[in-house]
Order: sequence, then structure tokens, then C-alpha cells
Amino acid sequence: MLEWNYKEVVSLPEVKMDDLNSSKMMELREKYHLDEVVAGVQSDYEKLKRLMKWVHDRWKHNGNNEPSREDPLTMLEEASTGKNFRCVEYAIVTAAVARSMSFPSRVLGLMRKDVETATSGAGHVAVEVWMDEYEKWVFLDPQWDVIPELDGIPLNVVEFQAAITDNGSRLKLIGSSGTEKGVYLKWIAPYLYYFNYRVDQRFFTEEEKKSGLKIMLIPKEATPPRVFQRRYPIGEYIGISNPKLFYPDMFSQYQKK
Repeated sequence: MLEWNYKEVVSLPEVKMDDLNSSKMMELREKYHLDEVVAGVQSDYEKLKRLMKWVHDRWKHNGNNEPSREDPLTMLEEASTGKNFRCVEYAIVTAAVARSMSFPSRVLGLMRKDVETATSGAGHVAVEVWMDEYEKWVFLDPQWDVIPELDGIPLNVVEFQAAITDNGSRLKLIGSSGTEKGVYLKWIAPYLYYFNYRVDQRFFTEEEKKSGLKIMLIPKEATPPRVFQRRYPIGEYIGISNPKLFYPDMFSQYQKK
């Protein structure tokens, strides 16, 4: 199990998210009939599962293909013409879709312990969504259509990593894709070491106007990484080792509509 510094105190900048009433967020919700996707479902958790499955079904994973623009509407439009995309695009679209339906969300970067020396496959991108229902952040992997649960409670990524180590037999994968538990856990486990999210999580702001600053959760005594796969600078980030700081309370951040 990874070790953390729960006594650490650091002041972190507030995360920026899209205004729910912006034209682009409303367009996303209305153009793709997202209210119909969750129609008849009362539980926010069940709504989230449906939204993730909806995104999962938009295209097939292709780790070498990128959209022409880094915004959810472009990704969905190009997917409708037959294009397939990476984990990055699954995460961006899922986080945007969840946010358009009033769930605070963030794109979550995962990196292996050997992120600096590996030549390929050192990172993965997923999502975390705040759920008032559980008063916590919940991890989603829309590429695989998976949400981890322990004893019926959905987990955030730190809890997920700990559960793989300590409670693997009680850990369940929730989703509709039929992903085999053993296969997914073997695949995802190496990525559950360094975790990060971008402070500016807006999807409909021009990229050059967005801050690249990230918050990175680094295990206690681990080396703060600076290079991705030997040659790509990771960029500016605030490194912390306290999961409590990584998970701000977002209760009632968005009023459900």
C-alpha cells in the first residue's frame, strides 16, 4: 500500500470549472439528449453509470488517434463520423457530460512509478466525479466502463489503490461492459501511483487561455517526477502528499437541475 502524509498542510488554488449556464454546456446537454439518457433514474449514482456507459459506447479505443480540437463537442461530433480516440478523450467527454448534468467533475491523470524512465505506456487518464449522495469523489474509467466499489460504496482513486492491495476479494467493478475483474486490475494497478488533475478544468475555453498548473498527489518518500517517458517535460505542478487536500469537499457545488 502507498503511504501518505496526512499531516501535511498546503494552500491550494481553487479549481475552475465551466459555468453550467454557458451556451456550450447547455448545447452539450441538449444536443445529445442527456436528460433522456438518465430518464427514469432517481439515484445520482445510477445516473452517473448511465452517462459513463453512454460515453463508453460513442467510439472504440484507439491510443494513436486524436481529435482536431480538445473540446467535448468536437470529440463527439468527430466520433459520430467514425473516428476513434484515446483514454484522454473518454475522460474529457465523460467529465464534461457529468458536469453538464450538474456533477462537479475533473479529468484525472494517472502515472506509473517508472514514469520518468519508461519509453511508453507510462500514463492513463480517467475521471473523478463528486457525488453528494456519498459526500465524496468517485473514480470512473470510461475507457473500460468501470467504477470500483468496496462493500457497495464507490471509491476514489486513492481508495481504489488501497483496496486492490488490502481488500481485493471484496472489491467489485461496476459497469456494463463485461470487463473481467482480474484483467482490469492487473492492467490498471501499475498506473495507480502518481495522481494529478489540472487546476483549470474548463472544457470550453481556448487552450492558450488556460493555466497548465496541476495538483499532483505524490506518495510519501517518492521522487517528484519531472519528465514523462524520458523526454516530455511534465510541466508546472504543486506536489502534495496528503489525500485529504487532493479531495476538496464539493458538497452542493452545483445545484441539481
